[in-house]
Amino acid sequence: MKFTKNTLHYLLVLILANVHGQRVFAQQTYNIYFGNVHAHTSYSDGTKDSLKSGVKTPADAYRYAKQTKHLDFLGISEHNHRQAGMKLPTNYAMGIQQAREATEDGKFVALYGMEYGVIKNGGHVLIYGIDKLIGWEKGNYEIYNPQTDYSSLFQLVASSPNTFATLAHPEPTHFNDLKNRPYQLIADKAVTGVSIATGQFDSKLTDYSVRRPLTFYNYYTTLLSKGYIVGPTMDHDNHNTTFGRHTSSRTAVLAKSLTKEDIIDAYRANRFYATQDWNTKVYFTINDQPMGSYLKGASSLKISVAVSDEDPNDHIKSIEVFYGEAGQGVSPKKLAVSQSDTLEYNFTVAPGKAYYLFVKITQQDGDQIITSPIWAKN
Repeated sequence: MKFTKNTLHYLLVLILANVHGQRVFAQQTYNIYFGNVHAHTSYSDGTKDSLKSGVKTPADAYRYAKQTKHLDFLGISEHNHRQAGMKLPTNYAMGIQQAREATEDGKFVALYGMEYGVIKNGGHVLIYGIDKLIGWEKGNYEIYNPQTDYSSLFQLVASSPNTFATLAHPEPTHFNDLKNRPYQLIADKAVTGVSIATGQFDSKLTDYSVRRPLTFYNYYTTLLSKGYIVGPTMDHDNHNTTFGRHTSSRTAVLAKSLTKEDIIDAYRANRFYATQDWNTKVYFTINDQPMGSYLKGASSLKISVAVSDEDPNDHIKSIEVFYGEAGQGVSPKKLAVSQSDTLEYNFTVAPGKAYYLFVKITQQDGDQIITSPIWAKN
């Protein structure tokens, strides 16, 4: 590989940043943390093996997760309705309290939220940052929302501060046919992430061996093509005592520190990526701005990607940059490729055009990593 002066400078910054597992973006330091925000305990329909495992409550799950490899944060997203086991006034409030008590700033973040919805004529939305149960069943909600009215739900989330929502295992007609309808501003304000892989929900394995297909990747890119500001996640959907141990897949976030506030801020800002490898660090910038950024008045884009992995056998097969014109409804196209662990590419944005650009990384062992985009408008 031929190194230019700029490439060497970038790699020097990367090496210096990696001393503390950090990357500097335009005078802003971010760390990379790995976790999952889709899991269940006995407060809804999870930990089905609790008699054997002894893990039953959210507090039990957080203790278990703290011993899991490469898991910096865990979100318990209990199903929000009575049929799945959620009961007021006790369960939801106790889960919030147990998450608060389990969080150790700088060591582990415990989040507690809900998985709103049903599969038939519905869809499941993971919601964090609202400490009151949203529901439709008489006597089993603190905030009312009609069961299948996702426009109302997204309005509720969008109007709530320090809140984010992601779409769990999205099927084409879910969320009031969101994928097949024109762009919806309220949905865009509420939803920050789309699960591109999920599960295996009923797995009881704890050897990190499960690798799930990117079943919902097309759903993710379709929303991007319509103009949505969303990033990709990888969900576990644990219903047994696994909590990060049945798979090495993670959602990685770029956050200032390991606190609840900063993890939520990262999700809200689309500073995250979906990875089938539990500790691959991806540094993707355009004009020195990190993934999730929106660049206005940008005519010339300097794209930089660098990938690092502390595991000696995890080698990069390819780095691919994809781009698409936001709001045009056309699938993204490949823009640049590298067969090393770095990539640099310059791209020009024509006047009046708006693009999204994201990165797909493939390791020699087949693991894939998909980043949130960076959006640029001239």
